[in-house]
Amino acid sequence: MDAAFKFGFSYVQRNAALERFSSSSLIRQIWPDDWKKGLNLFFGVRETRFQSEMTGSNWLAEMDVYLRYTKLRAPVLAAQDTDDWRVALAEKAARESPGSLAAETRRDLIAGAVADRNFSAAIQLLEQENKRGFSNGNDLFLLIYLYGLNGEVEKAEAVATARNATIKKDWFVEWLWGDLQAEFGFHPPG
Repeated sequence: MDAAFKFGFSYVQRNAALERFSSSSLIRQIWPDDWKKGLNLFFGVRETRFQSEMTGSNWLAEMDVYLRYTKLRAPVLAAQDTDDWRVALAEKAARESPGSLAAETRRDLIAGAVADRNFSAAIQLLEQENKRGFSNGNDLFLLIYLYGLNGEVEKAEAVATARNATIKKDWFVEWLWGDLQAEFGFHPPG
């Protein structure tokens, strides 16, 4: 794994990859200079996704960066362990038989709504999951996070307080509470 990471990283490391891309004679001919200004961010996303796939990451912190600083859809989906193909299949299944969706299908619909920055729709789907009992442990944290991001801090606090007894206090929860507190004035449950 270490050798694979080192080998792959040499190709995706942001600065080196951007330099190789920019110095390509083909790119210099066909790529407008105005487009080159924003490339550092995209090469950074590429590097981050590689590192995440190879070594793991704080999926919510990673997704937060993509949601706030890019308009990209694919990395938001990847941070939620899905992709456009799965979301398209889930959307088709929801149209054809909306009342009988598997938990995994519902999870892909949630991820699609988040990637589309349709936080209200994602929250609505997550609230339905909350009533059913979350089948994915990360969904509770995603719901709390999205309430904060959507400016509904009181609802984030209410969900966190209601579920406090079931929340295992670990580094992830500490990070989430701290991030929500710093960004949105969230008050973690006692």
